[in-house]
Amino acid sequence: MFRNPLHSINDPFKEMETSTKESDHASSIAETHFVKPHYVEGYEREDGVSVEGYWRDGDGDTSEDRTLEDGGGYEQTNPDDDLTNNLD
Repeated sequence: MFRNPLHSINDPFKEMETSTKESDHASSIAETHFVKPHYVEGYEREDGVSVEGYWRDGDGDTSEDRTLEDGGGYEQTNPDDDLTNNLD
């Protein structure tokens, strides 16, 4: 049976996988998690601009919507207010 991924993914952080990666800074280790591909609901920015909903899969190409099985998803650093250990 086909499961539409848009209906099953509400919170991209709900089932995140955590890992530890060394960053470019030898003395700094950034905690990271894997973000699964997911749909981002449309919203209005503070400056009044309306942003349409879109599929976020981590490849930066909005013309192709990749599922997890198609290689979608990406590593993201956990928020820690330290800009020196963010992934590029």
